[in-house]
Amino acid sequence: MMQTVGIALLGVGTIGSAVLRTIAAEREALAQRTGFALEVRWGLARHPERVVQAGLPEWAATTSIDPILEDPTVAVVVEAMGGEEPAATYLKRALTAGKHVVTANKEALSKHFAELVDTARRHQRALLFEASVGAGIPLMASLRQLLMVNRIYRIRGIVNGTTNYILTVMAEEGMPYQEALREAQRLGYAEPDPTADVEGYDAAYKLSILASLAAGRHIRPDYVERRGITTVTPDQILDARARGGAMKLIAQAELFDGSWHLSVQPVFVPGSDLLAHVRLNLNAIELTGDRVGTVVLYGPGAGPAPTASALIADTIDAVRFGAALLPTLELPA
Repeated sequence: MMQTVGIALLGVGTIGSAVLRTIAAEREALAQRTGFALEVRWGLARHPERVVQAGLPEWAATTSIDPILEDPTVAVVVEAMGGEEPAATYLKRALTAGKHVVTANKEALSKHFAELVDTARRHQRALLFEASVGAGIPLMASLRQLLMVNRIYRIRGIVNGTTNYILTVMAEEGMPYQEALREAQRLGYAEPDPTADVEGYDAAYKLSILASLAAGRHIRPDYVERRGITTVTPDQILDARARGGAMKLIAQAELFDGSWHLSVQPVFVPGSDLLAHVRLNLNAIELTGDRVGTVVLYGPGAGPAPTASALIADTIDAVRFGAALLPTLELPA
Protein backbone atom coordinates (compact mmCIF):
# COMPACT_ATOMS: atom_id res chain seq x y z
CA MET A 1 0.00 0.00 0.00
CA MET A 2 1.37 3.38 -1.01
CA GLN A 3 2.06 5.80 1.84
CA THR A 4 2.03 9.55 1.19
CA VAL A 5 4.80 11.45 2.98
CA GLY A 6 4.28 15.17 3.52
CA ILE A 7 7.51 17.17 3.36
CA ALA A 8 8.39 20.75 4.31
CA LEU A 9 11.49 22.16 2.68
CA LEU A 10 13.45 24.83 4.57
CA GLY A 11 15.45 26.74 1.98
CA VAL A 12 14.86 26.71 -1.77
CA GLY A 13 18.29 27.79 -2.98
CA THR A 14 20.65 25.64 -5.00
CA ILE A 15 20.23 22.51 -2.87
CA GLY A 16 16.54 22.97 -2.06
CA SER A 17 15.70 23.52 -5.73
CA ALA A 18 17.61 20.34 -6.61
CA VAL A 19 15.51 18.42 -4.07
CA LEU A 20 12.32 19.72 -5.69
CA ARG A 21 13.53 18.87 -9.21
CA THR A 22 14.58 15.38 -8.18
CA ILE A 23 11.28 14.60 -6.47
CA ALA A 24 9.34 15.91 -9.47
CA ALA A 25 11.42 13.91 -11.95
CA GLU A 26 11.60 10.69 -9.91
CA ARG A 27 8.23 10.71 -8.13
CA GLU A 28 6.85 7.58 -9.81
CA ALA A 29 10.15 5.70 -9.70
CA LEU A 30 10.62 6.54 -6.01
CA ALA A 31 7.09 5.36 -5.24
CA GLN A 32 7.65 2.07 -7.05
CA ARG A 33 11.01 1.44 -5.39
CA THR A 34 10.11 2.49 -1.86
CA GLY A 35 6.34 2.47 -1.46
CA PHE A 36 6.37 6.14 -0.46
CA ALA A 37 4.80 9.00 -2.41
CA LEU A 38 6.71 12.16 -1.55
CA GLU A 39 4.75 15.42 -1.54
CA VAL A 40 6.41 18.77 -0.77
CA ARG A 41 3.69 20.76 1.00
CA TRP A 42 5.68 23.78 2.19
CA GLY A 43 8.68 25.76 1.09
CA LEU A 44 10.25 28.22 3.51
CA ALA A 45 12.31 31.17 2.27
CA ARG A 46 12.93 34.78 3.24
CA HIS A 47 11.12 35.85 0.07
CA PRO A 48 7.97 33.90 -0.95
CA GLU A 49 8.60 34.48 -4.65
CA ARG A 50 11.71 32.31 -4.37
CA VAL A 51 9.52 29.37 -3.42
CA VAL A 52 7.31 29.90 -6.49
CA GLN A 53 10.36 30.31 -8.72
CA ALA A 54 11.65 26.97 -7.40
CA GLY A 55 8.50 25.26 -8.63
CA LEU A 56 6.05 25.17 -5.72
CA PRO A 57 2.58 26.78 -5.82
CA GLU A 58 2.11 30.16 -4.17
CA TRP A 59 -0.02 28.71 -1.37
CA ALA A 60 2.95 26.50 -0.32
CA ALA A 61 5.25 29.47 0.31
CA THR A 62 5.97 30.68 3.84
CA THR A 63 8.46 32.97 5.51
CA SER A 64 7.70 31.49 8.95
CA ILE A 65 8.23 27.97 10.24
CA ASP A 66 5.08 28.16 12.40
CA PRO A 67 2.55 26.91 9.80
CA ILE A 68 4.89 24.02 9.00
CA LEU A 69 5.08 22.94 12.64
CA GLU A 70 1.30 23.25 13.00
CA ASP A 71 0.54 21.16 9.90
CA PRO A 72 -0.22 17.55 10.92
CA THR A 73 0.27 16.35 7.34
CA VAL A 74 3.99 17.23 7.41
CA ALA A 75 5.97 14.18 8.51
CA VAL A 76 9.50 15.27 7.54
CA VAL A 77 11.24 18.64 7.63
CA VAL A 78 14.12 18.79 5.15
CA GLU A 79 16.55 21.59 5.94
CA ALA A 80 18.73 23.03 3.16
CA MET A 81 19.25 26.57 4.46
CA GLY A 82 22.83 26.36 5.65
CA GLY A 83 24.42 28.44 8.40
CA GLU A 84 24.05 28.06 12.13
CA GLU A 85 20.98 30.24 12.72
CA PRO A 86 18.08 30.26 12.34
CA ALA A 87 18.63 26.70 11.06
CA ALA A 88 19.65 25.17 14.42
CA THR A 89 16.59 26.67 16.14
CA TYR A 90 14.30 25.46 13.34
CA LEU A 91 15.71 21.93 13.55
CA LYS A 92 15.10 21.75 17.29
CA ARG A 93 11.59 23.19 16.98
CA ALA A 94 10.72 20.72 14.22
CA LEU A 95 11.82 17.75 16.35
CA THR A 96 9.92 19.11 19.36
CA ALA A 97 6.81 19.43 17.18
CA GLY A 98 7.03 15.73 16.32
CA LYS A 99 8.55 16.02 12.84
CA HIS A 100 11.38 13.87 11.54
CA VAL A 101 14.34 16.02 10.51
CA VAL A 102 16.72 15.60 7.58
CA THR A 103 19.54 18.10 7.11
CA ALA A 104 22.59 18.89 5.00
CA ASN A 105 23.74 21.57 7.46
CA LYS A 106 27.19 20.68 8.78
CA GLU A 107 27.65 23.94 10.71
CA ALA A 108 24.41 23.78 12.70
CA LEU A 109 24.81 20.05 13.29
CA SER A 110 28.45 20.18 14.38
CA LYS A 111 27.82 23.02 16.83
CA HIS A 112 24.54 21.69 18.28
CA PHE A 113 24.94 17.93 17.79
CA ALA A 114 24.30 16.75 21.37
CA GLU A 115 21.35 19.10 21.83
CA LEU A 116 19.72 17.99 18.57
CA VAL A 117 20.25 14.27 19.25
CA ASP A 118 18.85 14.72 22.76
CA THR A 119 15.76 16.50 21.39
CA ALA A 120 15.25 13.81 18.74
CA ARG A 121 15.62 11.07 21.33
CA ARG A 122 13.17 12.68 23.77
CA HIS A 123 10.55 13.08 21.05
CA GLN A 124 11.35 9.76 19.34
CA ARG A 125 11.96 11.28 15.93
CA ALA A 126 14.61 10.70 13.29
CA LEU A 127 17.55 13.06 12.85
CA LEU A 128 19.38 12.12 9.65
CA PHE A 129 22.29 13.98 8.06
CA GLU A 130 23.90 11.87 5.34
CA ALA A 131 24.21 14.95 3.12
CA SER A 132 26.12 16.97 5.73
CA VAL A 133 29.46 15.26 4.97
CA GLY A 134 30.42 13.91 1.57
CA ALA A 135 27.16 14.89 -0.18
CA GLY A 136 26.25 11.78 -2.19
CA ILE A 137 28.91 9.49 -0.67
CA PRO A 138 27.12 6.97 1.63
CA LEU A 139 29.42 7.90 4.49
CA MET A 140 27.02 8.00 7.45
CA ALA A 141 25.40 4.72 6.44
CA SER A 142 28.83 3.09 6.15
CA LEU A 143 30.03 4.54 9.45
CA ARG A 144 26.81 3.46 11.19
CA GLN A 145 27.35 -0.12 9.97
CA LEU A 146 31.03 -0.17 10.91
CA LEU A 147 30.31 1.12 14.42
CA MET A 148 28.04 -1.84 15.12
CA VAL A 149 31.11 -4.10 15.38
CA ASN A 150 34.18 -1.88 15.22
CA ARG A 151 35.82 0.69 17.37
CA ILE A 152 36.74 3.43 14.91
CA TYR A 153 40.02 4.95 16.00
CA ARG A 154 41.07 6.94 12.95
CA ILE A 155 39.32 9.13 10.39
CA ARG A 156 41.36 10.76 7.66
CA GLY A 157 40.52 12.30 4.35
CA ILE A 158 39.72 15.06 1.92
CA VAL A 159 36.30 16.38 2.86
CA ASN A 160 36.20 19.75 1.10
CA GLY A 161 35.86 19.78 -2.67
CA THR A 162 36.50 23.51 -3.07
CA THR A 163 39.99 23.44 -1.59
CA ASN A 164 40.83 20.18 -3.33
CA TYR A 165 39.89 21.74 -6.67
CA ILE A 166 42.02 24.83 -5.99
CA LEU A 167 45.06 22.81 -4.94
CA THR A 168 44.66 20.50 -7.94
CA VAL A 169 44.65 23.25 -10.56
CA MET A 170 47.46 25.09 -8.80
CA ALA A 171 49.56 21.92 -9.09
CA GLU A 172 48.51 20.68 -12.52
CA GLU A 173 48.06 23.97 -14.39
CA GLY A 174 50.39 26.22 -12.47
CA MET A 175 47.61 28.65 -11.59
CA PRO A 176 48.25 31.20 -8.84
CA TYR A 177 45.99 30.83 -5.82
CA GLN A 178 43.72 33.80 -6.58
CA GLU A 179 43.19 32.68 -10.18
CA ALA A 180 42.41 29.13 -9.06
CA LEU A 181 39.91 30.51 -6.54
CA ARG A 182 38.19 32.62 -9.19
CA GLU A 183 37.90 29.56 -11.43
CA ALA A 184 36.39 27.56 -8.57
CA GLN A 185 33.86 30.36 -8.04
CA ARG A 186 33.04 30.49 -11.76
CA LEU A 187 32.31 26.75 -11.76
CA GLY A 188 30.13 27.01 -8.66
CA TYR A 189 32.55 25.08 -6.42
CA ALA A 190 33.26 28.12 -4.22
CA GLU A 191 30.95 30.70 -2.69
CA PRO A 192 31.37 34.44 -3.39
CA ASP A 193 32.78 34.59 0.15
CA PRO A 194 35.03 31.49 0.22
CA THR A 195 36.25 31.91 3.80
CA ALA A 196 34.49 28.84 5.24
CA ASP A 197 36.14 26.61 2.65
CA VAL A 198 39.61 28.05 2.18
CA GLU A 199 40.22 28.69 5.90
CA GLY A 200 39.21 25.13 6.82
CA TYR A 201 36.01 25.85 8.75
CA ASP A 202 33.86 23.67 6.48
CA ALA A 203 36.24 20.72 6.84
CA ALA A 204 36.36 21.25 10.63
CA TYR A 205 32.56 21.11 10.87
CA LYS A 206 32.51 17.86 8.91
CA LEU A 207 35.33 16.32 10.91
CA SER A 208 33.53 17.28 14.13
CA ILE A 209 30.46 15.31 13.03
CA LEU A 210 32.44 12.23 12.01
CA ALA A 211 34.58 12.27 15.15
CA SER A 212 31.52 12.71 17.38
CA LEU A 213 29.95 9.61 15.86
CA ALA A 214 33.17 7.61 16.27
CA ALA A 215 33.75 8.83 19.83
CA GLY A 216 30.15 8.47 20.94
CA ARG A 217 30.15 11.99 22.37
CA HIS A 218 29.92 15.49 20.97
CA ILE A 219 33.29 16.86 19.88
CA ARG A 220 32.75 20.48 18.97
CA PRO A 221 34.37 22.03 15.88
CA ASP A 222 36.31 24.55 17.95
CA TYR A 223 38.26 21.57 19.32
CA VAL A 224 39.75 21.04 15.83
CA GLU A 225 43.25 22.38 15.19
CA ARG A 226 42.55 24.29 11.96
CA ARG A 227 44.66 25.87 9.23
CA GLY A 228 43.42 26.66 5.73
CA ILE A 229 45.03 26.63 2.30
CA THR A 230 45.69 30.37 2.05
CA THR A 231 49.11 29.72 3.60
CA VAL A 232 50.12 27.24 0.87
CA THR A 233 52.83 28.75 -1.36
CA PRO A 234 53.61 28.03 -5.04
CA ASP A 235 57.01 26.71 -3.91
CA GLN A 236 55.30 24.13 -1.67
CA ILE A 237 53.09 23.05 -4.58
CA LEU A 238 56.09 22.67 -6.91
CA ASP A 239 58.15 20.87 -4.28
CA ALA A 240 55.31 18.41 -3.61
CA ARG A 241 55.05 17.59 -7.33
CA ALA A 242 58.81 17.20 -7.63
CA ARG A 243 58.70 14.67 -4.80
CA GLY A 244 55.95 12.71 -6.52
CA GLY A 245 53.19 13.74 -4.17
CA ALA A 246 50.72 16.59 -3.62
CA MET A 247 49.66 19.23 -1.14
CA LYS A 248 46.20 18.38 0.21
CA LEU A 249 43.92 19.80 2.88
CA ILE A 250 43.67 16.77 5.16
CA ALA A 251 41.09 16.37 7.91
CA GLN A 252 42.18 13.85 10.51
CA ALA A 253 40.83 12.56 13.80
CA GLU A 254 42.79 9.96 15.71
CA LEU A 255 42.43 8.28 19.09
CA PHE A 256 45.62 8.38 21.20
CA ASP A 257 45.69 7.01 24.75
CA GLY A 258 41.97 7.52 25.20
CA SER A 259 41.88 11.07 23.79
CA TRP A 260 40.81 12.25 20.35
CA HIS A 261 43.08 14.59 18.42
CA LEU A 262 41.50 16.47 15.50
CA SER A 263 43.16 18.60 12.85
CA VAL A 264 42.47 20.20 9.49
CA GLN A 265 45.57 21.45 7.70
CA PRO A 266 47.37 21.44 4.34
CA VAL A 267 50.08 18.77 4.34
CA PHE A 268 52.35 16.99 1.89
CA VAL A 269 50.85 13.64 0.86
CA PRO A 270 53.31 11.21 -0.80
CA GLY A 271 52.46 9.64 -4.14
CA SER A 272 52.17 6.21 -2.52
CA ASP A 273 49.11 7.47 -0.60
CA LEU A 274 45.73 7.14 -2.33
CA LEU A 275 44.72 10.61 -1.11
CA ALA A 276 47.47 12.19 -3.21
CA HIS A 277 45.55 11.14 -6.34
CA VAL A 278 42.12 12.53 -5.39
CA ARG A 279 41.66 15.32 -7.93
CA LEU A 280 39.49 18.39 -8.47
CA ASN A 281 36.30 18.60 -6.37
CA LEU A 282 36.17 14.93 -5.33
CA ASN A 283 36.31 13.69 -1.74
CA ALA A 284 37.86 10.59 -0.19
CA ILE A 285 37.55 9.50 3.44
CA GLU A 286 39.39 6.69 5.23
CA LEU A 287 37.72 5.04 8.22
CA THR A 288 39.94 2.72 10.28
CA GLY A 289 38.42 0.24 12.72
CA ASP A 290 39.90 -2.35 15.04
CA ARG A 291 38.19 -5.24 13.19
CA VAL A 292 37.69 -4.15 9.59
CA GLY A 293 40.95 -2.26 9.10
CA THR A 294 40.83 0.72 6.73
CA VAL A 295 37.83 1.38 4.49
CA VAL A 296 38.01 4.12 1.85
CA LEU A 297 34.94 5.96 0.52
CA TYR A 298 35.39 8.08 -2.59
CA GLY A 299 33.11 10.23 -4.71
CA PRO A 300 31.52 13.65 -5.28
CA GLY A 301 31.62 15.49 -1.98
CA ALA A 302 29.49 18.43 -3.09
CA GLY A 303 27.02 19.53 -5.71
CA PRO A 304 23.24 19.96 -5.91
CA ALA A 305 22.38 16.57 -7.43
CA PRO A 306 24.46 14.35 -5.08
CA THR A 307 23.30 16.35 -2.04
CA ALA A 308 19.64 16.14 -3.10
CA SER A 309 20.03 12.40 -3.59
CA ALA A 310 21.25 11.98 0.00
CA LEU A 311 18.51 14.25 1.41
CA ILE A 312 15.75 12.32 -0.34
CA ALA A 313 17.15 8.93 0.65
CA ASP A 314 17.32 10.14 4.27
CA THR A 315 13.71 11.36 4.03
CA ILE A 316 12.58 7.87 3.08
CA ASP A 317 14.71 6.29 5.83
CA ALA A 318 13.29 8.74 8.38
CA VAL A 319 9.76 7.54 7.72
CA ARG A 320 10.79 3.91 7.40
CA PHE A 321 12.98 3.61 10.51
CA GLY A 322 12.28 6.72 12.62
CA ALA A 323 14.35 7.15 15.77
CA ALA A 324 15.92 3.71 15.36
CA LEU A 325 18.72 5.33 13.32
CA LEU A 326 19.65 7.89 15.98
CA PRO A 327 23.39 7.80 16.76
CA THR A 328 24.64 6.41 20.04
CA LEU A 329 25.82 9.61 21.68
CA GLU A 330 26.68 10.31 25.30
CA LEU A 331 24.47 13.24 26.26
CA PRO A 332 24.79 15.78 29.08
CA ALA A 333 22.87 14.86 32.23
